[in-house]
Amino acid sequence: MGLEHLADKLEEEGAWDQTLSGGEKQRLAFSRVLLHNPDIVVLDEATAALDPASQVKLMELVADHPDTTLLSVGHRPELEAFHTRKIELERRREGAKLVRDIDLPTEPMHRALWRWMRRRSRGSGTRADAS
Repeated sequence: MGLEHLADKLEEEGAWDQTLSGGEKQRLAFSRVLLHNPDIVVLDEATAALDPASQVKLMELVADHPDTTLLSVGHRPELEAFHTRKIELERRREGAKLVRDIDLPTEPMHRALWRWMRRRSRGSGTRADAS
């Protein structure tokens, strides 16, 4: 999961919130989800600090649990591949208002999307955005 370099430091105490990078913190959070195997997982920008390959790998691990309901908030369009429904909300003075409720394709299209992203980033000679 990208945390192998920390294995020998498991017993160390320290200010890990200041030591770990944003991506390492997000990988650790995914590890906790996988260890606890909850019925419902709520993710809020949980992959924002990950590179695209790590995002796909971790989202596949969580989304492939048949007994887990996954709810995520995010701005990366690639995340749609891991969901069956998209809900768009609009901020209003009196509170959030439902703008759209869209059923998404249920086939595992994330693999095809990932292959397309990889080809695109290789062809342009630049890395995909990891923000």
